[in-house]
Formats: sequence, structure tokens, C-alpha cells
Amino acid sequence: MANVTGPNSRGAPMSGTVEVMLSTYNGEKYVTELLESVRAQQYPHVRLSVRDDGSSDGTVHLLEQLLRGKSHDRLSVGTNIGAAQSFMTLLREVSPDANYAAFCDQDDVWLPEKLSSAVDTVQGVEGPGLYCCAVRLVSESLSEIKVHRPCVRGPSFENALVENIATGCTIVLNRAAIELLASRAPRTLLMHDAWCYLVVAGCGSVVYDPHPHVLYRLHASNAIGVGRTLWAEWSGRAARQLREGRERVLTRQAEELRRLYGPQLPTATSRCLEEFLGAESALPLRLRYAARGSAHRQRPLDDLIFRTLYALHRI
Repeated sequence: MANVTGPNSRGAPMSGTVEVMLSTYNGEKYVTELLESVRAQQYPHVRLSVRDDGSSDGTVHLLEQLLRGKSHDRLSVGTNIGAAQSFMTLLREVSPDANYAAFCDQDDVWLPEKLSSAVDTVQGVEGPGLYCCAVRLVSESLSEIKVHRPCVRGPSFENALVENIATGCTIVLNRAAIELLASRAPRTLLMHDAWCYLVVAGCGSVVYDPHPHVLYRLHASNAIGVGRTLWAEWSGRAARQLREGRERVLTRQAEELRRLYGPQLPTATSRCLEEFLGAESALPLRLRYAARGSAHRQRPLDDLIFRTLYALHRI
């Protein structure tokens, strides 16, 4: 199961190329600022792989200008398949000589030490490794609102079954994790970052850094599950849990994990997965699991909502 640890300040020399994966969609408003922050990273070995997901504004033209003369970067223009599948397409196309891969959102700003901090941590992980961190929530003009730390109980497979704490724009994967995730194409996934957290938590190690290295810009199209106030954040998360419960996305994602990676899961992880899926078959089993099952969310109120939805067969 996932290692429950903080970042490892090893101080060892860092080497290897980080391939930064960016999926854009009608992102001309902020993408220049984002790419400038990626170019300004303290980590020296960075290249960009950009896929436009069917933009109808000037995003593609702007990207062509921004990437002109950057021989190590690449841009592809595709049809609209949604952010999750667009990012998974980028992940499956990561160059074979890339040592690490990082997801990148079009409207954020990276702090200069982001990749250095991530690589310093994940380079010490044996086997598949995923790094993620807190984010600093900011307004559209980058005025600070607060630091958002979604991980209060630590990363674990039991958590990954029912909640995602790995914000996509903070994720950095090592080579083993890239190969693990790129080797299979899921038919059902909540989002690309939630899927990566679940798979690597089950088959490798996840490290959560409580220090924010990304400015996460809040605006109408992305503020899902986070917010300026405690009420806005909680109500957003509650609404998302209820919506996911109606669609039973978490159960279908767990079933997809079993189908694709079941033989690779350690014994204890496989047992945890089977208990989560098997208890759904009858009300007495669901009630027992809702009371004592190992799957959990990070915050007590969120966990209570999850257990209630599980008992109601809405997970």
C-alpha cells in the first residue's frame, strides 16, 4: 500500500528529464502565464508535451507562438475528449527517455521550486512513485486566499478508493509509475489524477508534501471541491460526493482497478479492494462495512457522508 510519508529532503544531486504534460481547452486567457512559470523552474531538465483538446478560441495559435523554436517541446491538436482522457493520452505518449512526468493545468502558476521539490522526493522511491502536494489558492489576479491541504490523515490505498487527495497539477510520477499507468487504458475513471492516485497507491508509493508549490487559480470553471470559504469548500465537496454517489463512479473505478491491475496488487491491498467491492452485495454487509470498513476519507464529516452513501448503495 501507499507509503504514508512527507517529502524526503535527501539533498542528493537531481538529474533526469521531466516531461510536463499540459492539456488545454479554450485556455488562451492564462496559458502564457503558466508556461512562463514552467520555463522559470529551478529544475534544469524540463520539456513540454501539450495536447489541445479541441479549443474553439485562439489557444492553438497562441501555443504555436509560445512553443516556436522549442525543439524539445511538442504540440498536438486533437478532438474534444475531455480533460481526463486528454491527460491520459498525454501520459501514454510520454517519451521513453523521460525520467519523470508531471501534470500541468492551463490556468495555474508554478512556483520556481516546484519540480525540484518533487524530483528531490520521488527520485528516492523504489518502484512506482507518485508525488503530490498542497496548493496555494489564489484569485484570478493571483491574490492569495489560503493554503489548501486536502491530506490530513496521509495518503493510503484505503483513502484512494473513495477520495482523491492528489491534485492533478501537483502530481509528478517516476518512470516506474509512468510505465505502470501507461500500460493499460481504463474504460471508467473519475479523473486522471484520481486514477493515478488509486493505481499507484495500490501498486507503489504515494508521497504527500504539505508545502504548496502551485498557485491554484480559483474561477468559475475550476472551483470544484475547493473554495474561498469553509462553507464554499465543504458544500462543493458534499455536492460532488452526492453526484458521484448517484453515478456510482467510485465503485466502477474500483472495479476497473481490479480488472486491469488485480494480479499486481499486494495481498493486503487486494483484500482491502475485495472487501470494499464485496460488501456492496447486500444491505447487512453494507451496513457492517459502513460502520467498520477500512476505506475512508480525510475529514470526519466527509467520512461520515461517504459511510452513509455506502450504506445506501450510492458509492
